[in-house]
Amino acid sequence: MTLYNDNSYVNLKNDNNLVIQPNEDAFANSLIVPNRDTGHITQKKNHSPWKLLKLLLGHTGQVTSVTMDPFNSFFVTGSADRTMKIWDLASGNLQLTLSGHIMAVRDMVISPRHPYLFSCSEDKTVKCWDLEKNVVIRDYHGHLSAVYTIDIHPELDVIVTGGRDSSVRVWDIRTRTPIHVLTGHRSSVNKVKCQSNDPQVISCSMDSTVRTWDLAAGKCMKTLTFHSKSVRAFCLDEGNEELITSSSDGIKKFKLPECQYQQDLQFWKNHNVVEEGNLIVNTMCNSTDGVVFAGCDGGKFAFWDWQSGEMFQNDVQVPVPGSLDSEGGILCSTFDHSGERLITGNIDKSVRILNKVIED
Repeated sequence: MTLYNDNSYVNLKNDNNLVIQPNEDAFANSLIVPNRDTGHITQKKNHSPWKLLKLLLGHTGQVTSVTMDPFNSFFVTGSADRTMKIWDLASGNLQLTLSGHIMAVRDMVISPRHPYLFSCSEDKTVKCWDLEKNVVIRDYHGHLSAVYTIDIHPELDVIVTGGRDSSVRVWDIRTRTPIHVLTGHRSSVNKVKCQSNDPQVISCSMDSTVRTWDLAAGKCMKTLTFHSKSVRAFCLDEGNEELITSSSDGIKKFKLPECQYQQDLQFWKNHNVVEEGNLIVNTMCNSTDGVVFAGCDGGKFAFWDWQSGEMFQNDVQVPVPGSLDSEGGILCSTFDHSGERLITGNIDKSVRILNKVIED
């Protein structure tokens, strides 16, 4: 079976999972168009540009979250269709579908020390899945509304969640006991992240702030008020103790642990707010070799050099055929552990794997 003018081949699995493997540059270019600001890719700081490698279809709802396994062999996607799907990273083949939430899955994380996958949902619950048996072994109850974000501490047996009830909650993995309920945000918590160094918990919110938390004391350490719009995403470089935050009013870098402002990253040029609306950055992630990625509601996405803050690629994602023009948005992203591949989840229900362009 052929698709897209014979520029790709399609394997239709028994479970209706569609794996599209591009075999010509023309296919990749049909789904990633040159940026509308400059009409070409600008490469800086010796970072290679990125292009589409695989397009995976199988979810029946927006793909809201993606997480890598610690050994870089598979990744998991979560969706508004209430399921999570486990994909082989090398082939893009669907390995398993997990069902258990009764509303949209919003975020997930895989433990680096246990065979556990943690998920959170709009059904107010957090679940712990045993990936050896593929069953739920624990539920965590306490949030008063939808749970939007989850992360696991890299060294301690605790998970941290945040959600629509404006709280950040810290849980003991084994006992399911809520250790702390961290309050201070005045609106939905969009993202939480844990790290070994202080501050060990960081959160961002629709209230336009970013907060750092003392995990032992259960208290807020710092509140960053540099943004005037909601903050939906941020990323950490734990080795360099730096934080990058994003909002429709800009992307900013801070030095941890004191959260000292360092610089603004180069933002999208010539974005027409009147015609296109505010540029809503839904997701950010960073690779081991200093590349920062951000994806937006309207399908715009870009890559930066972490150190200089310079944008070296700026493109627009086109929805898959059969989708609405408004469904090109990017909701989630992660680099694999090698930094060679990027995985995104999208409003058009697709999962996309990008890789670096190897130049001769």
